[in-house]
Amino acid sequence: MVTDNFREAGTRLLTPLARKFPLDPMGISLLSLVTAIGAGYCFSQATAGSEWLLIAAGLVFLTALLDALDGIVARIRDMESKRGDLVDHTLDRIADVIILGGIALGPLVDERAGFAALLGVLLLSYMGTQAQAVGAGRVYGGLLGRSDRLVLLMAVPVIQYFFTTPIEGEYLITWMAYTFAAVCSGSAVLRFWLVWKFLEK
Repeated sequence: MVTDNFREAGTRLLTPLARKFPLDPMGISLLSLVTAIGAGYCFSQATAGSEWLLIAAGLVFLTALLDALDGIVARIRDMESKRGDLVDHTLDRIADVIILGGIALGPLVDERAGFAALLGVLLLSYMGTQAQAVGAGRVYGGLLGRSDRLVLLMAVPVIQYFFTTPIEGEYLITWMAYTFAAVCSGSAVLRFWLVWKFLEK
């Protein structure tokens, strides 16, 4: 989880905005879902070199920003709760499905690669949740956690906008989908192993 190393710096950077933000955490989470829906739609329409890619990248950026902001606002305003945590994680998974579903249904990505990516991401997220359910706490082992994926979902469409030539017969976004499928599935196995070892104690 490469980008998790910058979580503290990001929190410091966003705190001034969080203090003045007009919405409460629930409103921010719902707004984040709206931007994710927009991103999924843009990905479903995008062709190599089209402006849809840039719009999608911008909406993913807003999704990531709002996703980080809701937790900071909740802490600053002393509004943290288990219900809020439930809503946040549920909407995160829905956003993942919508964004990756849009990519899978778009003309740039082979459907099999897109849905393999979606399954890998959901499996990885499930293992994190299951770890918490059995008392191991939140396990963040492995690569391509949510923040890492959001960074790639911002960067790769921008690169694809300028670099329209397929690589070995596939567009760059398809290679990103294959990477999500392989790395997220492997990270899910790693998380399972870490929880298994924890439960041996």
